[in-house]
Amino acid sequence: MVAVIDSLIQWDHQDLASNIYTTDHYSDKLPGEVKGWDFSSSGQGDPDTRLSLNERDIIQPHFRDTFELSCQEMVEEYKNIAFLFAQNNPDASACEIGTLIKQYFRSQITSEFHGTWVSGVVAAHSPDQSGIAGVAPQAKILPIRVFGLNGAIDSISLIEAIGYAAARDADVINLSLGRLMPHQALNEQILSVLEANPQLVIVASAGNENRSGISFPAAIPQVLSVGATNMQGERSSYSNYGKGLDVVAPGGDISRSLSGGILTTGGTGLSSLWQGITKPDYAWGYTLDPLGNYMQVQGTSFAAPAVSGVVALMKGVNNTLNRERIIDVLEETASYQGLTLTETEQDLYQSYQQARLTGEKAEERPEFLVFPEPSSAENYFFGLGLVNAEAAIQAVQ
Repeated sequence: MVAVIDSLIQWDHQDLASNIYTTDHYSDKLPGEVKGWDFSSSGQGDPDTRLSLNERDIIQPHFRDTFELSCQEMVEEYKNIAFLFAQNNPDASACEIGTLIKQYFRSQITSEFHGTWVSGVVAAHSPDQSGIAGVAPQAKILPIRVFGLNGAIDSISLIEAIGYAAARDADVINLSLGRLMPHQALNEQILSVLEANPQLVIVASAGNENRSGISFPAAIPQVLSVGATNMQGERSSYSNYGKGLDVVAPGGDISRSLSGGILTTGGTGLSSLWQGITKPDYAWGYTLDPLGNYMQVQGTSFAAPAVSGVVALMKGVNNTLNRERIIDVLEETASYQGLTLTETEQDLYQSYQQARLTGEKAEERPEFLVFPEPSSAENYFFGLGLVNAEAAIQAVQ
């Protein structure tokens, strides 16, 4: 079972509903707990990780405007935003500014369902084969929400969520989230949970800042950190790299073309969200269909759940595996075959090597966050290589 700790998870999506782990059999279950828990709510949270009616009422007016108003009307309705877009796009017409505002709101609203996207990469399963399949379509997802609307989150919620996932017997915890600086209490919780659960694997995204240095909590050595590649076998342009990167997996790159994204489950297909809105007959934004039941996405956020899905497949053929064995196999079977470094990346690595050899002071880190030096340019940008699901599964059978 894979615990997805993230934002809105629409567990009743047609390609997710059959693969949701139920928790009502636990003796210490929370009030109303059946399908995971929402730690983003006030107090002790609530048992539903999906979009609430109150949240729908907050986002729907803007969502509706993007389909019901003309581009000129959008400029009039959202004058402050139009002013900012006009400053950044001085040659754009008023209608072009209105279109940009529509795209902005649609992007913001679809992104609220990031947890639904991540869940689909792990274990989407279309019962009638009309939808999509995730990496591990027979795996179970435990939905855990920590992000409120607009990405609102506090560290306490995340700390509680990790403890909850372990208490619900998760085999894998997927953390498609991160920050540039470490958080002591979060680090301590992760290390404590891993020590108490030697079979548990935590997989985290390396970050999307295109920088040398991966995000936390992926930077914790006991956490499996995952960078992203595009469909051409190159490092995705946004993916972080450097010391502490373990492996890479496909994360997509929409900047080249929409088809370069990772196909997954979207969250805007809710009938309640479309009330009073003329349903379009075209795909919009990064949706694959008019309602947004399916999305093309990019980010290390989607490379990480691809690896979480591979771990679930490994556990599916051998449920006695502990964390050390799983990570060893993933790293041993990963390779640089099919991966390509650009000339810019080769130059960056040479600059890194020169700085290291000339004795520039290394960044000070806590003792448990000291990493080995990358042994090659490939290691610097791809960790130990591209995860090989087939080889990893064969190695543990």
